[in-house]
Amino acid sequence: MTVASSTRTAGRRLTTSVGTSAHRARAPAFYLVTAAFLAFLLFALRETMTMSVTAWGAGYGFPDHRVHHVLIGGTLTVFAATIAVQLYRPTARVGALQAALAFVIAAFVLTVVASGPAAGADLLVFVVPVVLIALLHPARRQLVPSLERLDRRLLALAALGALGFATVAVGEYVSHTTLGDGHVAMGHYEFVLVATVTVGLFALLGALRPVGWRALVYAAAAIAILLGATSLAFPGAEQGSSLATLPALATIVWAIGFVALAEYVDRTDSSIES
Repeated sequence: MTVASSTRTAGRRLTTSVGTSAHRARAPAFYLVTAAFLAFLLFALRETMTMSVTAWGAGYGFPDHRVHHVLIGGTLTVFAATIAVQLYRPTARVGALQAALAFVIAAFVLTVVASGPAAGADLLVFVVPVVLIALLHPARRQLVPSLERLDRRLLALAALGALGFATVAVGEYVSHTTLGDGHVAMGHYEFVLVATVTVGLFALLGALRPVGWRALVYAAAAIAILLGATSLAFPGAEQGSSLATLPALATIVWAIGFVALAEYVDRTDSSIES
């Protein structure tokens, strides 16, 4: 064996050893980061998430903010859930992590657009951990959206919903940047802007049917139903983002129809993992 061949062999062995060690270290790092971030979310957002329940009560202390508070609390609860499920069989929860990524990236970009880079920088405490979790994820290659499992019927309904929510999002952006009421001061319009865009993203990603697609489909439906239901329960301009009766009903019907179609498609295609 020559010196050159010996060097190549040693190099291959070293590379293999380093790669194996890195692979073994990535799994515990993934679970550690995910658990730590989940603990942070539950500590930092626990009161906010409870608004999804408490804001419905007759004696709620902020009656003119019910729609916003329910939507904020519900959306953040969905976000925390997409992180929590990564602690059990993460390779089957790809869709949930796609949802988490879509939410934090949309929140960061839209906040920068609506309120400037300084406001967006405040969200890095959420963006960076989710990106790190994605990089450490055991199925990280599957996080890249693929057209392989796309269903055109589901995509068409997702696109219809995304268009409707984009229309609402434009209105929320205008309200955030032109009005001067209390909702602007609390960032309510800005959050609804993020939430409605997020619903559209979840729906479109869900139509691609990645592994664990139900997280995307049901998350989109849950947030949509919260917006529609609170708009019906708490109408009036004082709520800021309450939809009119027909748009609210259409939102709920779309959400239920989207879930129903997704389940129908799944039953007719046994190759798709849920």
